[in-house]
Amino acid sequence: MGDVWSELGPGLLAWREEAGGESEQQMSRAPMALPLGALRRFVQREVKPQRGPLEHCELCRAVLLPTHRHLFAPERRQVLCVCDPCALLFRVGAERGQSRYRLIPERTRWLRDLVLTDGEWEALGLPVNLVYLFYSTPAGRVLAFYPGPAGATESLLNLDGWQGLVARYPLLGELLPDVEALLINRVRGAHDYYLVPIDVCYRLTGLIRSSWRGLSGGPEVEQALRTFFGELQARAEVVTAGRAAPDLGEGENDAGS
Repeated sequence: MGDVWSELGPGLLAWREEAGGESEQQMSRAPMALPLGALRRFVQREVKPQRGPLEHCELCRAVLLPTHRHLFAPERRQVLCVCDPCALLFRVGAERGQSRYRLIPERTRWLRDLVLTDGEWEALGLPVNLVYLFYSTPAGRVLAFYPGPAGATESLLNLDGWQGLVARYPLLGELLPDVEALLINRVRGAHDYYLVPIDVCYRLTGLIRSSWRGLSGGPEVEQALRTFFGELQARAEVVTAGRAAPDLGEGENDAGS
């Protein structure tokens, strides 16, 4: 097996070798505000049903079903587990920007027709082959993060490059703020692009952290990535990136409330 660090990209490889040193041009050490315990919780839920203490809604403390909805707190970049009744409060009746929380959607879309040229990829200024991008309301701009063994590391994104992509693929401009992300996988020759709920990106980060072994990651993390993206592709709806987004359906238009 090859070195997963080198596959993820030279930016993260240099970051490892410099023991966390910053690159002014490419990345800043700004991990997602999600503790390791919370990341591990997402991974455990996928691997096997929990047999420990029951989870509770983080708003009303009701006991949660194994499958439940999530809210996102944009200011803290924190994911909260909630029951269905609490989730409904954020689907309707609240204007975007008037709440501390936003309901994370459930849809996953595979942009099978999206092809980034070498020039477009270079214009984004992303040195790592595994990255997710989303519009942050508090930051007022698109942010990019690299999931890795130390968590998710923030990158400095070239906004001109992003706007060029949106012009070519209008669907990218219709991502729900804060709660939907463009997930890019270019590891080991892959060229896959997905529009995913933000908690999927958190789950991926937790998966990498929990399965990483040694300095290079090892075969366990490689297998975990193959399984993750295989399952993601299997359940994703195939859409065309170069046309307007389809109707979101009842309630999903309010997911960013």
